[in-house]
Amino acid sequence: MVAGHWRGPLHGVPYGAKDIVETAGVLTTHGSSFFRDHVPAQDADCIARLRRAGAILLGKTLTHEFASAATTINPHYGTARNPWRLDRITGGSSGGSASAVAAGLCPFALGSDTGGSIRNPAALCGIVGLKPTHGRVSLTGVCPNVLTFDHLGPMTRTARDAAVVLQALAGYDPRDCTSRDVPVPDYTAGWGRGVRGRRLVVCPDFSVHAEVDAAVQRAFDAAIRRFRDLGAEVETVPFAHGHRFAEVFRAIAGPEYAEFHRPFFEKAPGGYGADVRERLAWSFAITADQYVRGLRERERLRRETAAFFRSADALLLPSMPCTAPPIATLKARVNGAEHDGAWIHRPFLSAHNLTGCPAVALPMGFDDDGLPLSLQIVGPEWSEGRILAIAHAYEEATPELRARWPDLSST
Repeated sequence: MVAGHWRGPLHGVPYGAKDIVETAGVLTTHGSSFFRDHVPAQDADCIARLRRAGAILLGKTLTHEFASAATTINPHYGTARNPWRLDRITGGSSGGSASAVAAGLCPFALGSDTGGSIRNPAALCGIVGLKPTHGRVSLTGVCPNVLTFDHLGPMTRTARDAAVVLQALAGYDPRDCTSRDVPVPDYTAGWGRGVRGRRLVVCPDFSVHAEVDAAVQRAFDAAIRRFRDLGAEVETVPFAHGHRFAEVFRAIAGPEYAEFHRPFFEKAPGGYGADVRERLAWSFAITADQYVRGLRERERLRRETAAFFRSADALLLPSMPCTAPPIATLKARVNGAEHDGAWIHRPFLSAHNLTGCPAVALPMGFDDDGLPLSLQIVGPEWSEGRILAIAHAYEEATPELRARWPDLSST
């Protein structure tokens, strides 16, 4: 910098990278026993782009084994802990990245999102997590999970920071078969207009009318009122086929996940943790016919979603139905009833992996126990700038929601 070699707004900024992202000369385990000693020779495309932008890799962050589930309880490398309550999960599978940003260890971190793995831990740890449009950020050098659902994106403390990091990450990569050659805009252009005149919609059909805890509902209702106060038009609308998302997601995710893992599993099934073996069991059981039907149905759902967004600027919904479950039990509480905390996120998050639409999770307040609540904003393909602008307007109007961060002085 002193010599005049200014690389941009990330020059000198430290960051963490989820440990499924290849880093030249730095151990990259993919959260797996199979890659315990793996030191890549080359950087992932995202790491190379951040280096060119001047960012400095601080370290690798813990992931669930092979980024395969939503707790970041890893049988090989330990458990990520939530900075707000150390006995609670971070969510996952980008739990280490979320924890690091929430705890103030780094200003931003990289996460991946196949069924919610950026937005889930961002929500439970009270930070911003952006899943860009599928194909917006290169996956070269990132361990595959479900190739046609995989996304890589930034985890930050503010929407503006997410936009700045995305500016460095976004772009076409001919080495990545999922990358799409679409021009990269200025992601903060036009932010001064706020949300006045925006048409924002609420659509419980997208989450199959899944129940949310009363604390989440109160915070969400308050967010809707705030958007209306800011001049946005907010209304509730239907989506005819939201009930199809879960079945189609499973039909595609299973075979694509199994394809990468089959050689490892056949050689050493004991190298996997119990929850990943369970996922592999149902993944191997899905037939080719089911997979092809899933692909066909996905295209229908994508077209229907594109039509949905032709009359809406963005979709608003909670990121999660509840706060972070305890590590010891993984029991999520929704209005007093207990649920499996490892999978309760699915109705709210995974539909947007299937459609490929961009989605951002951001803080929406706290429950009575001081645990974070989260709002999700979803837009049509390539609308990252728009949904981040909407998120930024909400942040500017609710500074009280970001006035506190975890107190780690006694840890």
